[in-house]
Amino acid sequence: MSIPESILDNATARHGAAEVFSVASERRYVNFEANRAKDIGQSQSSGVALRIIDKSGRIGFASTTDAENMDVLVERAGDLARYGSKASFEFPDQRAYAEVECYDAQVEEVSDAEMISVGESFVDRVRAEFPEALCEVSISKAIHEQRLLNSAGADIAYRQSGYGVSVGVELIRGTDLLSVWDGLYSGAVFGTDSTDAMMERILEKLRLSERIVEAPSGKDCPVAFTPMGFVGAMLPPLLSGFDGRNVATGSSPLIGRWGEKMLDERVTIFDDPLHPLTAQSHPVDDEGVPARRVSLVERGSIGEPILDLQTAGELGMSPTGSGLRGLSTTPSPSTSFLVMPGDDASSDDICEGVQRGIMVDLLLGAGQGNELSGDFRANVSLGFLIEDGQPVGRIKDTMISGNVYRALNEVEAVSSHSELVFGTRRAPAVRCRGVEVATSS
Repeated sequence: MSIPESILDNATARHGAAEVFSVASERRYVNFEANRAKDIGQSQSSGVALRIIDKSGRIGFASTTDAENMDVLVERAGDLARYGSKASFEFPDQRAYAEVECYDAQVEEVSDAEMISVGESFVDRVRAEFPEALCEVSISKAIHEQRLLNSAGADIAYRQSGYGVSVGVELIRGTDLLSVWDGLYSGAVFGTDSTDAMMERILEKLRLSERIVEAPSGKDCPVAFTPMGFVGAMLPPLLSGFDGRNVATGSSPLIGRWGEKMLDERVTIFDDPLHPLTAQSHPVDDEGVPARRVSLVERGSIGEPILDLQTAGELGMSPTGSGLRGLSTTPSPSTSFLVMPGDDASSDDICEGVQRGIMVDLLLGAGQGNELSGDFRANVSLGFLIEDGQPVGRIKDTMISGNVYRALNEVEAVSSHSELVFGTRRAPAVRCRGVEVATSS
């Protein structure tokens, strides 16, 4: 009998209902710092988490990475259940779920030499045009295995692969410090087309940043968001309204507005854990509920909340297969691969027709606003002035603020092309009104 099965049997005998979640991960990486390969390393981790519903109906949870002390989990989870929340769910039984491509065997075949070559290529291409640049590059490959067993009869195991590249570039000119970064993480090894596109985005931002200009200010300034800027500014406050925990506590502004048209009809957003070989592809969530596509916004109309077992039970609804966790945390409602498609009727020139406005790419201190009400406020870490339909230079000392529901109801343009951001988001460029721009000048 394996360790997870032994723990489950013991916990079930003592407490009545139990779930065991075991994980094992291995990661190999190459890091570059200040234009040079700094280190090559490997990390491994494994552990087991136990969640119980005791005979009084309360939740107990404990986890460990110590293989020699697995037996203490049952006692510890039972002790903590006395202080735990009342369970609003039962563990699910074994259910049919979709076949999802989560693992690419080629990831394991990537050599250290290949990762070093990728890093050197980025450094060489940046410094060929900007010789004073300082580059940080990280290339990694990872394999993750997990298994879930529970007292209702579920026994689900699968393997995920991951391959990622992140690049940061710093330019210091006198008192001016410029930081530009980009990255991509996938379930599969991606080719030179993807790395070339990422490199060209970085170089284009560096070129645009050579000229420093003054930003306009006010409430009527057109604001364009690159895909990265849109993900950083708009998605966090928007997603907080769909979070099942906020819906269950009554703090979401979307309560009572499901199905209502609140945003521009060009806004459609959904979560798709079934998309093959993303950084978060999976057939079931971390509670054993079959994963499915969850529609958050459909042509401007509000869809459904993101629910795990507990929040679904509290609301009297069905879970959406969105309960994700780390080893040391209990499941919570979470997105996997969030997608906002581009607008087929638009071009990719998001600046077209703008006489004077700004383009936002990176933010510093995002999340300062009241996210639960949809507010956002952040400093623009990397942004550009738009004049006569063209980005013409980098802006500094600029802050943006607004409300995501208002801004996404005053959309002026959505690009037809969408880009991967961080490997877990795909978004277009978006231009809207309703965002206030403030400068220190």
